[in-house]
Amino acid sequence: MKDKIKAVIVDDIDNMRIQLKKLLSKFDQIQLVGEATDIEEATSIIDKQRPDLLFLDINLNGLSELNLIKSVGYQPMVIFIASNIDFAINAFELNAVDYLLKPFSLERMKKAIDKVVNKWKHFSIEEDVISKLSAEHIILLSFDDKMSFVRVKDINYIEAYGNYTKVNLNDGKLSITYNSIKNWQTTLPEELFIQIHRSTIVNISNIAKIEKCVNDTGRIYLNGIIKPFEISRNFFFQIKKKYKI
Repeated sequence: MKDKIKAVIVDDIDNMRIQLKKLLSKFDQIQLVGEATDIEEATSIIDKQRPDLLFLDINLNGLSELNLIKSVGYQPMVIFIASNIDFAINAFELNAVDYLLKPFSLERMKKAIDKVVNKWKHFSIEEDVISKLSAEHIILLSFDDKMSFVRVKDINYIEAYGNYTKVNLNDGKLSITYNSIKNWQTTLPEELFIQIHRSTIVNISNIAKIEKCVNDTGRIYLNGIIKPFEISRNFFFQIKKKYKI
């Protein structure tokens, strides 16, 4: 279990961020790793830092902050902060840990942090037990604005797409997710998937052939796909070492 809970504050009012930082400094469990004043800045920080906890102003640019929570490629804990209770129902529909009304008090913040710590302990236990997905694990992906359940083994290959990734299935379906190649590589079962380039992960069971090219690079051909996938020098070396070829 990690020692600190990484947190990011998203609020467009300077005084509110200052007040929050002062209160959070009282809690040793919380490590503040960034702050943002708008959705664009928040998205960038979340993508870079992948915080465990967000303090999110629910009145920031209308309801766009709710879209932010829905768009991230994982599920950070969220404490919404607001001047009134108008959006409380929306917040808890998104499984918010707590909903704080401005101005904040140390006593009220302690109750919120206690909730976070209890939930964090639960997450950490699960993380220790299940560090990777299995081939039979079912995940939820979006296809043309419709959500579908997919088995991990049915993923053919994954490609980087800016701050997103393109998840291509064996049946040809495509899902674009707000996630990174690095995060996919960390969670996918290593007995079934290999990274062949900084921007590409492929399903081993679908490999038709591998070609060695100049400068210790290579190409991988997947079943049913004419265009080959480039293997960079570093990953080709790792593949040869792992599979003793």
